[in-house]
Amino acid sequence: MALPCPLNRYLLLLAQEHLEFRLPEIKSLLSLFGGQFISSQETYGKSPFWILSIPSEDIARNLMKRTVCAKSIFELWGHGKSPEELYSSLKNYPVEKMVPFLHSDSTYKIKIHTFNKTLTQEEKVKRIDALEFLPFEGKVNLKKPQHIFSVLEDYGLDPNCIPENPHNIYFGRWIADGQRELIESYSVKKRHFIGNTSMDAGLSFIMANHGKVKENDIVFDPFVGTAVCSKLGLLKTHSNQMDKVLFKEAQESFSVPLGN
Repeated sequence: MALPCPLNRYLLLLAQEHLEFRLPEIKSLLSLFGGQFISSQETYGKSPFWILSIPSEDIARNLMKRTVCAKSIFELWGHGKSPEELYSSLKNYPVEKMVPFLHSDSTYKIKIHTFNKTLTQEEKVKRIDALEFLPFEGKVNLKKPQHIFSVLEDYGLDPNCIPENPHNIYFGRWIADGQRELIESYSVKKRHFIGNTSMDAGLSFIMANHGKVKENDIVFDPFVGTAVCSKLGLLKTHSNQMDKVLFKEAQESFSVPLGN
């Protein structure tokens, strides 16, 4: 009998929009890539920080190649509700999992990310210096590091009542960013032609992700409009495409009309 694959913990940093669609999108994409949604925390709220258990880094990377609801994902090394709890958590993280990214031939940098609060440069440096107990042996490279580590602090959701200290602090190794730039790239404001069925770009990608569509899938969209969903490499069938829209031939996608 095969032993189950050990699950690693990852920290997902999410965008604060379309909140009701975030959980379905992440669940759908994990299922699409051979994983499943497993979390030990309550993730149905509005927090931008979710701790997930994922079988492999490859699945985490595939997730980020598609998601538009998440900004970044990190391999979680430690977390706590205070700096002391974070440092204790980091000291208990297996050294053998750290070493491949901290050896003398590697380069790295540490970033500070805060939610709902802005820190001074002095405060950021102080937080970085406090991590000197970690076995970093590589060289700091701020421009093109091989590895990026982040301290992420959560100051809650109320901009009118920002606490002095964070509710939660996380430390992890950056794995990948999501596809948030697609929302701007396909913004209606940037389109050369706007059809009367043009839809918000972010919602278009979210719907495709909810449907688990992938390259070479056949999808029927009765209101295909200007066909932005071609980005994902799927084959579309439709019955209401804009007559004035011209499609450039591309290897990764094309559109097939059904009879009116």
